[in-house]
Amino acid sequence: MEADNQNRLIIPQELYEFSNLKGVDTVYIGIRGEDILFIPGNSKEMPKDVKIYGIRKLDEKRRFILPPPFKKVSNEWEIYLLNGEILATRNIIK
Repeated sequence: MEADNQNRLIIPQELYEFSNLKGVDTVYIGIRGEDILFIPGNSKEMPKDVKIYGIRKLDEKRRFILPPPFKKVSNEWEIYLLNGEILATRNIIK
């Protein structure tokens, strides 16, 4: 999956339906290890092992704009679901 020319990523519907993001319109974007983690904007507590880089609104198509630090890293991402959380990692296998 690639970011579009406006640096937006889309969360696939089939992942969104089974994630902790279902029904929220904002997400915190942070780093856990080498992965980007998307945390619901209505979360009361932030995980201690995550560094937050920003909060973004999801549009009606589940798209959001990447914060500036991620725009410079890569425009190719793999979005996946793990234990109800949506994460993204750079797609390095072609």
